[in-house]
Amino acid sequence: MIELGIDEAGRGPILGPLVMAGILVPEDKKEMLREWGIDDSKSFGSGKKAKQIRNDLAGKIADTFRYKIVVISSHEVDDYVEKHSLNYLEQKKAMEIIDALPSDKVVLDGQNLFGPITNEKIFAFNKADQTYVSVGAASVLAKAERDRLFELICGDFEHEFGEIKGGGYANKKTLEFVDWYLKKNGELPPFYRKSYQWKYLDSVSR
Repeated sequence: MIELGIDEAGRGPILGPLVMAGILVPEDKKEMLREWGIDDSKSFGSGKKAKQIRNDLAGKIADTFRYKIVVISSHEVDDYVEKHSLNYLEQKKAMEIIDALPSDKVVLDGQNLFGPITNEKIFAFNKADQTYVSVGAASVLAKAERDRLFELICGDFEHEFGEIKGGGYANKKTLEFVDWYLKKNGELPPFYRKSYQWKYLDSVSR
């Protein structure tokens, strides 16, 4: 039996893309993933050492398994949030992965999120990234790719601002960069999710 695990990274940040990944895992390869230490990508943490561990694992996964990565820009996220249909966007992208990677069974992370597309072959569970090694591997792929893309996006600004910390999430480090960019350019960064109504931004920018 071949299982397709699907997970995402970057639904919550206010900067950068949302990334979804799917990986085909034959039954006889699941133990290999466990031996590699595959786990939910968030369990590794967010520091440089954690990123390196994820990158190394993502490389091994990509070299060994069939997979597909879908990158959703901040602009597309904004479009769907405006229509109150971000869940639908993720469901649609998940179906793209499912169509591209035929399998015997599909497992997705998020019972409520992906419930509308489940059937006798497609299953959705909460915390599937912690209980299904295929979903854990997809989580690693998605997070490693998002980290890579975020570093590419931020690279253009490091010579002026310095390292952009915070991963693009709504925290103090991200706020400092957004505030700096806004004051310098008179507008928000092009990869800022304008659909995110960040009240703290007004308090420091006006």
